[in-house]
Amino acid sequence: MTLVESPSARTALPAWLALYWGKARPRDGLGPAWHPLAYHSLDVAAAMAAMLETRPAWLAAVAARSRLSHDEARRRLILAAALHDLGKFADNFQQKVSDLRARLRPDAPALNSTRGHGEIGAALWSAWPRETKPHALGPWLLAAFAHHGAPVDRNNAFADAAGETCLADAFAFGEAVLDLIGAPGAERADGGEWLVAGLVVLADWIGSNQSWFPYAEPSSPLDAYWAASLSRGRAAVTEARLAEAQAAAHFDLEALLGAGTEPSPLQAWAQDQAPSDAPQLYIVEDFTGAGKSEAALILAHRLMRAGAAEGLYWALPTMATANGLYERLARGYRALFAADGGEPSLVLAHSARDLHRGFQASIGRERDAVYDAGRLDDAQNISAEAACAAFTAEDRKKTFLAEIGVGTIDQALLAVLPVRHQSLRLAALCRRVLVIDEVHSFSEDVCASLERLLTFHAAHGGSAIILSATLTQAQRNRLAATYVKGPAKASTSTAFPLVTHAVGDPATSGHAMGGAMIETPQPPARGTRRDLPARRFDTPEAVMAALLGQAAAGACAVYVRNTVKDAVAAFEHLQAAAPAGVEVDLFHARFAIGDRLAREAEVLARFGKTSTPEDRRGRILVATQVVEQSLDLDFDYLATDLCPMDLLIQRAGRLHRHGHRPPRPAPELWVVGPAAQADAAGDWFARPFPAASHVYPDAGQLWRTMRVLTDRNGLPLETASPRDLIEPVFGETAIETPAALEPISVQAAGARQAKRDVAHLNLLRYERFDRQGGAWDSDIRTPTRLGEETVTLRLARWDGQTLTPWSHAETEDRAWRLSEISVPRRWLTETLPPSPEAAQAVRAAQAKWPDRYEPPMALALVAADAPNTWLGGWTSPDGAPREVRYSLGQGLTAI
Repeated sequence: MTLVESPSARTALPAWLALYWGKARPRDGLGPAWHPLAYHSLDVAAAMAAMLETRPAWLAAVAARSRLSHDEARRRLILAAALHDLGKFADNFQQKVSDLRARLRPDAPALNSTRGHGEIGAALWSAWPRETKPHALGPWLLAAFAHHGAPVDRNNAFADAAGETCLADAFAFGEAVLDLIGAPGAERADGGEWLVAGLVVLADWIGSNQSWFPYAEPSSPLDAYWAASLSRGRAAVTEARLAEAQAAAHFDLEALLGAGTEPSPLQAWAQDQAPSDAPQLYIVEDFTGAGKSEAALILAHRLMRAGAAEGLYWALPTMATANGLYERLARGYRALFAADGGEPSLVLAHSARDLHRGFQASIGRERDAVYDAGRLDDAQNISAEAACAAFTAEDRKKTFLAEIGVGTIDQALLAVLPVRHQSLRLAALCRRVLVIDEVHSFSEDVCASLERLLTFHAAHGGSAIILSATLTQAQRNRLAATYVKGPAKASTSTAFPLVTHAVGDPATSGHAMGGAMIETPQPPARGTRRDLPARRFDTPEAVMAALLGQAAAGACAVYVRNTVKDAVAAFEHLQAAAPAGVEVDLFHARFAIGDRLAREAEVLARFGKTSTPEDRRGRILVATQVVEQSLDLDFDYLATDLCPMDLLIQRAGRLHRHGHRPPRPAPELWVVGPAAQADAAGDWFARPFPAASHVYPDAGQLWRTMRVLTDRNGLPLETASPRDLIEPVFGETAIETPAALEPISVQAAGARQAKRDVAHLNLLRYERFDRQGGAWDSDIRTPTRLGEETVTLRLARWDGQTLTPWSHAETEDRAWRLSEISVPRRWLTETLPPSPEAAQAVRAAQAKWPDRYEPPMALALVAADAPNTWLGGWTSPDGAPREVRYSLGQGLTAI
């Protein structure tokens, strides 16, 4: 299709061109005070044209989903962009700037409707004269009217918002656009609205940028302005660095890690794959250390090289895991792309990415920039190799525009929740390989959301790679079925490691309708499978005595507890009982961000891959689940309170993890918990672990974990399949639970199902592009995870005269961010400053914080008599004042 740029379009200046404004906030007061609505509309259309020219895969995705030719889909997308602000012709919008209304249309009626111009646009569309109405464009125009982030109400009434004159002018503009760009064909578009909405959002953002599309006086005919706007659109998309980088012709493990690197069996299999350009799903199951991450990168490259994608988004369970992978990829991701094939962007996506120095330093960097390595710390050195376009980095909604995105699963799940601009996430994600890591760690509600995301992704022709260590067969079947969409062949293989593969069909919107799943067993990687004997301890005191004995002999150890309260109790006990030469550390999540990051760095230095025997000698770490997944740690001895089997396997991976250590006694997993007696009472777990019973309420799962652990004398992961440990605990053929625990398990199962059900209530349905029962109407933020609600506090030091952020940083804004800490909302209703002067200082500090969100509460702390300890206060929900202690050694505790 060739865009119309010739005199065949209207050349005269229509009267309405100078009567309706579209933008009225000139940057820095420069240039005209307003920008004509017709010009702005063409700016957005030009941005759309440039986007489709620069990223033709988007056009192909929309055409495939709607079953239109590329030319027809392109024409309709540009028309939808040109008409996206049709509702701004309405009088109720034009009167928003009173001086412009008085100047441009003083006789226009004053109408008091508060409905948005997107909704009014839909109403005007319903009234468009039938003889000139481009009927086939209707569904996509309704998607375009959603450019402010949510589908609009389809209320056809407009009398309270638009008089007859503006109505006629709106239709005249619409007819002029059809003359200029070309009318759509008569064929019906079969879907594609979610993608259309997302692309129009992006085109509107680009077309509204005054650096690229400056305000202009209403002096140029539409065809002349359109030609100039097309040129500006190409320049804007180039400057925004939206062009895709070209995949490298060759990529393997050596390209990533260097010559001489020997691939694991899984990695060698990945290197041999030659997929088609059809959408693909891979489910890869293997243990940590088998090279799943590298295999996933290789598979993603093969899909990119085949034309099934142009990049990837790597979704992880936590910010810590995302940070770790970002830092790994930052040093080698360019090998995925051709050296002369463009400048790929790498973006970090989570709510605390502003605190990651490496990512912040990467924004806007060019490959040939000069860096002074001697002046950069390790995190900043990442930016010398990583680059991220500023346009992409400025908003997490644009995450998937970068070739490589690394972040939390939450950022991807927002694409299928009723949150503003989720359609942009969907549209950008459809050309990314969605890599979902550590799926075994996701809760039921997150899994439900993930399944819906896979449905959307497959429908848009997107490919996905799922990585996990401990899936049940039922989980694997459910994940595959949501992607395959149809009566798919159920997975029956009990092999481990295993790759499950499904191939979609672009002709059926990406779904492999009723397709079979191909299961490929993999040989186990060296060092990732072992038989690990277990030893049970009845009480925490018993295991702590054993840990102290080993530490006194020069070993290092960790005790993983299930709650912060239990971890603090163990830390205090061990500190009091530790003999000379034994040091005890505490690590959990209830520290201010800055202190937690510092503590994490200390833990990695002392127990990580580069730690020395001297670093480790005589050290005991007491920790919570923070060491379960995200950190590469190695201990001589590992004790853990009883937890579900999948998490137990994860924790065991921190025992003798590194093979380069000096000789040490054979590893043995120490588990603290009651014996799995057949006649276990109902308080079998809650009695010894009252706090942890709220974290892991399914006592039946815990009993079955202990029973399997006992029957198999530990974790036989080399001579048997891990499925023999997982299925008896979680699977459909789980072993029988004692009668007294059965009601507790049934209640816990009901709670898990309820979380899935609630999650489904929040999720969007692919088949409908509308308000979906008012999903966007609520003022309550829709969460990506259903769990205990938390509140963010900002810790502050009060010296009697001055309030300062708890943490130190080069800027005050960063210092306040590093001073944040999350606590359960049920703990407090408000903080209690130590004095009226402190309260006034808190209010003054909050007034400086960004006003986009409700400011966090500030917890003002005063120094206590004990060293490195500060005291504060808050009001409990029952109205009682409560003293709070913050300690550098123990974190935040309510006294």
